[in-house]
Amino acid sequence: MLKRMSFLLISLIMIASKVIAETPTLPTVWEADRLTIYSATDLKAIFPVLEAFKTQNPNIKLEYREFNTQELDRAIRAKPLEDQPDVVISSAMDLQVRLVNDGYAQPVLGEAVIGLPSWANWRNEVIGFTYEPIVFVYNKLAFQGKAVPLTHESLASTMRIEDSFFAHKVGSYDARRSGIGYLVATQDEVTSSISGRLQESLGRARTKVYGQTASLLDDIATGELIFGYNLLGSYSFAREKRDNRIGVVIPQDYALVVSRAAFISKQAKHVSNAQRFVNFLISKEGQGVIAKKSELVALFPDIDDLVSQQDTQDQTINFHPIPLGPALMVYLDDSKRRRFIKAWENALLSINEDQ
Repeated sequence: MLKRMSFLLISLIMIASKVIAETPTLPTVWEADRLTIYSATDLKAIFPVLEAFKTQNPNIKLEYREFNTQELDRAIRAKPLEDQPDVVISSAMDLQVRLVNDGYAQPVLGEAVIGLPSWANWRNEVIGFTYEPIVFVYNKLAFQGKAVPLTHESLASTMRIEDSFFAHKVGSYDARRSGIGYLVATQDEVTSSISGRLQESLGRARTKVYGQTASLLDDIATGELIFGYNLLGSYSFAREKRDNRIGVVIPQDYALVVSRAAFISKQAKHVSNAQRFVNFLISKEGQGVIAKKSELVALFPDIDDLVSQQDTQDQTINFHPIPLGPALMVYLDDSKRRRFIKAWENALLSINEDQ
């Protein structure tokens, strides 16, 4: 079932004004004045981007369907190629790469692609258009007078020493149900030598697992949870701005960075419209809208501004963007996935199930 299958036909009435576009020159054929987007991005988070694109292209009717990451992957694979949406967007970079590898995409054209960092572009067929650190989130009231863990190492140690404080009060993604949860859990293992010890600490804390970021943030805000591990930074930063009950920490030892990835379907019905949209996402103007108006983080963020939001003295952070590419498919191998999920369950959930 869809997360909340919102089938949205966006027909915005815009003020008649001249819009100066900064997107590359692309074909001018407009097939049926329509663009269909399947996305694992909250509509509220991306709506300003859709609205800005619609302002530039008032004749195009945008059709936006919202999924969670795994549901999106299944929906694409369930459809024949001739029935695919025009554009597919997801933060589950590994699932996107696999779809592209399996022949679901066509190249993105236009000069804007040339300026992408290498980690945000694979074969010009799947491109990243955001820069979203993976973060810790905490309940401010619960941590009054207490030090907030700022590294993975300190989190593992603190949970072990103050086990009663954290017990049943930590939340994270369910790696079995959440595509982004599985991606960051596997990348933790690739990146950090203490990932196994940290998983054991999370297990001793009886960590609760969630399929959606919004529910996790809700429970941290109310105090049902006091700490969230490995949450998507874009949604967490946006919630922090409007809810003073929570704080966000970009881990200082290393911060995985997810880039929300988009591709154009191989047999898209509205190819030139899709090309225009994907190029808009990575254009100067599109990135400006993402940075200033949306709840996402632009591909070239103001790192100092991101880090300065943290009330810490040492603000040196090792950002680790996850590269788009075939290496992401290693953990999607069926046997590899089964082994990883089994180890993850044994570490995080076996204590919970024994209680």
